[in-house]
Amino acid sequence: MKIKVKYHNPNCKFQFISKGEWIDLRTSETIYFEAPYANTLNGGRNKRDVVFDFKLIPLGFAMKLPKDFEAQIVPRSSTYKSWGLVQTNSVGIIDSSYSGNNDIWKFPAIAYKNSCILEGERVCQFRIQPSQKASVWTKIKWLFTNKIEFVEVDDLQSADRGGFGTTKNN
Repeated sequence: MKIKVKYHNPNCKFQFISKGEWIDLRTSETIYFEAPYANTLNGGRNKRDVVFDFKLIPLGFAMKLPKDFEAQIVPRSSTYKSWGLVQTNSVGIIDSSYSGNNDIWKFPAIAYKNSCILEGERVCQFRIQPSQKASVWTKIKWLFTNKIEFVEVDDLQSADRGGFGTTKNN
């Protein structure tokens, strides 16, 4: 299966690593996080007020997944140990409709300590699999021919969906 990828940052190119089944993703810019801070809401009257620094970490690329396929994004096992970051929604799902040139993949994270992630750091990982709407035939075919080839392109030839986290019920 050939999958088109548009890199917005050449330092974020990814490749398969022979030691694992997931593909590591890199940050496309340096990001600073602040440690949680307390007593800031309601004039500091509530001792349980804690604010965590939240950021969408850009991963430097957009991708056109095939119809009936999705990608799952999760933190690498060293992400918390290295930077004190946790993915906000446990697992990120990118479906095939998020496929425009400006639909840049991101990693939503909150920080538990002050940290700085430098551009190019491997912060999360992903895999591709058939979606729940895929036909039985697509799922069976995937079991036997799940080789992926990423093809770098300048234009994904697909409409932008409108940004990260923009799915709305119609």
